[in-house]
Amino acid sequence: MIQVGINGFGRIGKCVFLQLIANPKFKVCAINALNLNINDLEDYLKYDSTHNYSKQFTIEIVSPTEFKIGGHIVKILSDKNAVNLHWKKYGCEYVVDATGCFLTSEKCKDHDVDYVVMSAPAKDETHTFICGANLDKYAGENIVSGSSCTTNCLAPMLKILTDNYEIDNCNFTTIHATTSTQYTVDILNKAARTNRSIFNNIIPHTTGASASIISVLPELAGKINGTSVRVPVGNCSLLDVNVELTDKTVTLKDIENLVKQHKLFSQVYQINKKQLVSCDFVTTTTPAILDIKASIDMGNGRFKLMLWYDNEWSYSAQLVRLLENMYEYNHNQIKNSIKSKYYIENMDLAGKRVVARFDFNVPVVDNVIIDTFRIRSAIPTILTILSKKPKCLILVAHFGRPNGPDDKNSLKRIIPLLNSYLNAYFMPMSETIIHDESAISVQFLEKGIHPDSVLTPSAPFGNYGVQSTETFTASALPPIYLLENVRFHKEETDYEKMSADEIKKSNIVQIYRSMGDVFISDAFGCVHRKHMSICDMKYSGKMFGYGHLIKNEIDALEPLVNMHGDGGKMKILGIIGGNKIKDKLPIIDTLRQIPNAKIFVAGGLAKQYTPSLDHFIENVYVMNDGYGNKTLSDKRIYIDSLNTQMNLYDIGDKSMKQLLSLIDEADVIFWNGSLGVIEDERYKIGSTNLVRYLEQCIKNKKIIIGGGETASLFYNKSEHIYMSTGGGALLEYLQDKILHGKNIVGLDIFC
Repeated sequence: MIQVGINGFGRIGKCVFLQLIANPKFKVCAINALNLNINDLEDYLKYDSTHNYSKQFTIEIVSPTEFKIGGHIVKILSDKNAVNLHWKKYGCEYVVDATGCFLTSEKCKDHDVDYVVMSAPAKDETHTFICGANLDKYAGENIVSGSSCTTNCLAPMLKILTDNYEIDNCNFTTIHATTSTQYTVDILNKAARTNRSIFNNIIPHTTGASASIISVLPELAGKINGTSVRVPVGNCSLLDVNVELTDKTVTLKDIENLVKQHKLFSQVYQINKKQLVSCDFVTTTTPAILDIKASIDMGNGRFKLMLWYDNEWSYSAQLVRLLENMYEYNHNQIKNSIKSKYYIENMDLAGKRVVARFDFNVPVVDNVIIDTFRIRSAIPTILTILSKKPKCLILVAHFGRPNGPDDKNSLKRIIPLLNSYLNAYFMPMSETIIHDESAISVQFLEKGIHPDSVLTPSAPFGNYGVQSTETFTASALPPIYLLENVRFHKEETDYEKMSADEIKKSNIVQIYRSMGDVFISDAFGCVHRKHMSICDMKYSGKMFGYGHLIKNEIDALEPLVNMHGDGGKMKILGIIGGNKIKDKLPIIDTLRQIPNAKIFVAGGLAKQYTPSLDHFIENVYVMNDGYGNKTLSDKRIYIDSLNTQMNLYDIGDKSMKQLLSLIDEADVIFWNGSLGVIEDERYKIGSTNLVRYLEQCIKNKKIIIGGGETASLFYNKSEHIYMSTGGGALLEYLQDKILHGKNIVGLDIFC
């Protein structure tokens, strides 16, 4: 179900609404209409001076601001300020802005919704999409324009011609019906000729269709010009198109046949051979109707093509088609994967200030970092950014869960590690070592998000002069900075609860946005949180993308989330251990949904999991013997069954044999959670033996280790074993992808 809101309820808003409520694919959740009295709504919808449509609907008023129509429960909003509309609150995922007031991406960002469609040509570089012209180019853009009614008539016809022939030149005049911005009598102080009465005049006017056509069909740049006249009819317009083709043998009959044979014939295109006039095309849904009798074949590849279009109803139908296509792309095709255009390798970072978010939340015991895996995992992305010649690089991360600035949670401690790893690693892609390691020194921005940390684009950055990506030295690197713990600012974690208006007024958010020209996310372990440094990049108005770690995580997990990509033949084994039933039960139930999947439950989880089963589950196996005793301080003994008062602190021999047999059968193994209490050397044996067995597995098995304590058991890097940096993010990612086919919040921004 495509959940839509409509901003503006005039001619286009009304036409879109009437078509949406008649389409079972859509659910209208809310409309924003100023000065609309709900008691007048039924009359407004059922009576129309222009259109003929089914009026077999009833309206039930639920409250002064809510009504039912068909299967739709619609909220009525009334506010000019988009920030106050809160579309998502009412279930809207898409908004059709039919006000004509939100014609830039920046303005449309005020709408609290995932996708916005402008019902007019954009006044900035917002992408334009038209069914029949370039809808196949849609790549998940969040804010788009449906252009104008004239462009939706002309572009599909020119698309047919450019697909089959070459256009030398084209000019057109749209003989356009009156619109709501015109006047019934002459008025004073109006700059355009539209100050004159539409009742009595044919009024020369302008059209932006030429520019819109070029944005949709750029190959026509320099070849097309057009103008407009307004005429005294209430609806339906006629395009007079003069076109000259390079191929001088083409006839009008050839063009007619191309239209009839097109896959969108009767949807976008239509042919008229009758002696019809404008009112005969009222409430038609095809925006490009070629009138054969009115058109002229002038010979030698020259034609006058006459095209009818209902500038209200067929244009609204085109907007509905655009919405439908966007939904299909976003939710059925691409929603399962993030887009390559946001991948760091495909981004131009030269001369730009880059802010990159990583996960440096490493474990510390007695003030000593005991595992640097997350820091090491960030180095490839850092090196790739540096190889792309940015102006500077600011590293952003969090540490712990502080309630404000404190020395214990300062990130300053990791600077020596960063310096060391940056000097030791190979440059990605170029396979050359960074030399002169003493020159690499990460500088600390101790004030965190603060005006003093903002490095302006014009600021001097020293002698940075990389000559090529094949050879460059550390001394030629741009400045590298580490921002103090981003969680020292409450706005980082409060971001999820902040309204769009609060975000806009927040000094911290605005300073953070001003710190970079490009924002990169590579903190996979944090992408399940709607925190400022994870999600705000989508709304910053700046370039944004993701790094190698996120791509590697997504690629590694693909065998698990792509349930049907191999026809369901791949055998998958999930080994789920640890002790927290609350955290692990959802992932057990999730993995069970994968075709040909088996689950082995081990560790302290095994004893907790068994009583929760009220019936035998065929593809779930539970550890049934082990080593332990009443307490950890007692002597280690063998326990042959879970049905005991004893505690099992490690896997037993029988269960281990069963587990290894399941591993032998599997193509993909996902292990999350230890088989025992690995903090005690006596009960680490089972987990250690499993590590050795997996490291010796044949190389055609894919093994995914689910981060945390499980990853800490591995010391040797193996090609067939992938170590995830994710904890809770990894489990949420798998659950959302497998069960719902969607991404978690910090990855959804790249979809």
